Amino acid sequence: MKNLVKKIGLGLVGLSLIFSTSAIPARASSHAEAPLISMDRFADNTDTYAFRSVEAGREGFVTLIANYIPLQEPSGGPQWFRFDDTVLYEIKIDNTGDGLEDVTYQFQFKTEIVNGETVLGQSTVNQDGVISNLTDPDYNMPQTYTVRRVDRRSGRRGQLIAAGLRTPPANIGPRVTPNYEENLGLPAVYGLSNGGKVFAGNRDEYFYIDLGVFDALNLRAPLTPTGGIDSTKGYNVSTIALEVPIQDLTRNRAVPSGPTAPDAVIGVWATASRRTTRVIQNDSSQLHAGDWVQVSRLGNPLVNEVVIPLRLKDAFNALSPVNDAVAAPFVLDPEIARLLNAVFGITIPPPPRNDLVAIFATGIPVNAATGPNYTTFLSDGQPHEYLRLNTAIPITPIANMNRLGLLGGDVAGFPNGRRVFDDVTDIALRAVAGGTPFTPATNQAPNNQLGDGVSANPEGPLLTRFPYLLPPNQGNQPRTSNAPLFEGKERTSKLPIVDEKGDVR
Repeated sequence: MKNLVKKIGLGLVGLSLIFSTSAIPARASSHAEAPLISMDRFADNTDTYAFRSVEAGREGFVTLIANYIPLQEPSGGPQWFRFDDTVLYEIKIDNTGDGLEDVTYQFQFKTEIVNGETVLGQSTVNQDGVISNLTDPDYNMPQTYTVRRVDRRSGRRGQLIAAGLRTPPANIGPRVTPNYEENLGLPAVYGLSNGGKVFAGNRDEYFYIDLGVFDALNLRAPLTPTGGIDSTKGYNVSTIALEVPIQDLTRNRAVPSGPTAPDAVIGVWATASRRTTRVIQNDSSQLHAGDWVQVSRLGNPLVNEVVIPLRLKDAFNALSPVNDAVAAPFVLDPEIARLLNAVFGITIPPPPRNDLVAIFATGIPVNAATGPNYTTFLSDGQPHEYLRLNTAIPITPIANMNRLGLLGGDVAGFPNGRRVFDDVTDIALRAVAGGTPFTPATNQAPNNQLGDGVSANPEGPLLTRFPYLLPPNQGNQPRTSNAPLFEGKERTSKLPIVDEKGDVR
């Protein structure tokens, strides 16, 4: 325990130095799972996905998606939301099981200003006020980015694989960004020399969850697939999506011979890092210097959010998976399981929860419950928390996918990687409650029926092509939560009114 506190403490000290000079106000968000990152939303990694591409003819590729900047209001202009030019965004792959990245894809962004004399921001009337393509002069704050690959062959500086790529502007509204996907979304999907693709820009926040789960598990429909409220409906997120050939990610740089081949499983996680020093000058310009320090990390969904205790959440965001043994006690005996027992009166498996360690920290070995051709095991004997994708398990066509992944008999779904389609909230609740084949004594109702009552994104099915996420929700459109407080002169709200004297009436 002393080693745990020491390592965690060092992480907290480093993070405190960074955030004391670079804290950025953030809206409350289910994704802002740790105190410090909740104040730095532009570095906040909200979701990470890894799956074999399901687009027709792309079965030989893996799609990696990292989402950042949670709960973006589509009408949040005039700056709207774009990637932070001072953040290093990375997607990392471990293909040997030691918790260290063997392949890293780095993304860095640069924003330009076409017309600094306008009172507006991302768009203005430089020509006709309509942004009809990625190089339109009315795209007043275009953002470009570079992509680097770092591995043993390239060395620490990495190999530049793309530069000068443009992100699309926000989906501002029907007047400024008409025909958004045709004019701006699709043209922002770029081909790479290895046959893969890349995209960076705003997309619909497809992760669906009823945030009533944080009201002491006060779920509206805990035992049915419907009846909940999708709390992220209508919001956008900033997406980095990358598609690469399977052989570019595996240990032997080859397509594995089968699901149980030693090079079949890869580990995937995403991070965001900031420079150690930020200097604000008298003219409000800023200088950033020093080494990069990791401030956000995400592999499996909800781990830091509902497994790691509050006092250690910031430090967990700074840890590499190679050091995850220090967090193992909280997986072996998670508090959330005890809360499920208290709220729902269910019997939960006793600690140590080796079933959860296998699902989230070592991978699932070949076993009788899942059969001889299923495994996500990737470990050197130590726990390393990240998504594990078996690149040799065949894809499930979109029409046949089961939202519960492995628990629904769909071996191509979570915890075999994570597809955007997968209902990870329901899966995680059932896993923590012991409602899986790995804990047969508790794999019964209601443990194996728990959920948040939201089983799909109500905004529509996923795209059948890269980057799969729906186009961003349009600004200048009413949201379902938007409602006027007054209609004419009639007061329709029960909110108190403060008059010009400061009196409440």
